[in-house]
Amino acid sequence: MKKSQLQQLIKEELGRYMFFENLKIIKNAVDKMLQLDDKMVDGILASGHDWAADHVATSKDDIEEVYNFLMNKKVVGPVGMDEKKSFPDLTGDGKVTYADVLKGRGVKPKKK
Repeated sequence: MKKSQLQQLIKEELGRYMFFENLKIIKNAVDKMLQLDDKMVDGILASGHDWAADHVATSKDDIEEVYNFLMNKKVVGPVGMDEKKSFPDLTGDGKVTYADVLKGRGVKPKKK
């Protein structure tokens, strides 16, 4: 494997890893913000910090777009492939989840 191919593979793997890490960070921040007192947050926003509501609105749009893409179960192949296909339910649970992706890659689930 050439050095440039190895660098590209590392970049791709890191990007997929960071996708899930970023989702965890977003979820954690949202959960903590939802625990804040509504009146306190409303007071902060009303005192000249309405930019925060704008950021939440645009973030919601971005997250919703990714969610809808994933829920449509469309997986685009490597660069250069024009065909789109549905990812198979490899775990047999009736839905396509990240566990199916891992199983497709030959990754065994972690024991709890």
